[in-house]
Amino acid sequence: MQYNYFPGRLRFRDPVLRDVDIRNAVLEVLSLICPEAEITYKESTAGILAVYPADKIKEEKLKPFLPLLLKIEPKIRFYTPSKKDEVLEGIKRIKDMAEKI
Repeated sequence: MQYNYFPGRLRFRDPVLRDVDIRNAVLEVLSLICPEAEITYKESTAGILAVYPADKIKEEKLKPFLPLLLKIEPKIRFYTPSKKDEVLEGIKRIKDMAEKI
């Protein structure tokens, strides 16, 4: 998965995002992290772009999510449909954390 972060912009790109369940789970987490974000999905690149007011989310707020992202990253990198439940469970852990902040 490709991640790009710049204050005010967060982009994820990976073919796994073409799976509707996984994409919807990711979109839900992003909405929790920053409700003010304008979030779009582009099918041709399998990319999600979140544009948000840079002063609403500080980098420190995103850092706690990194260990959870790193746990599911290998499952995403070598994704097969048999790993879908594991990926969704990893996203759920991120969602649970996002609900607490």
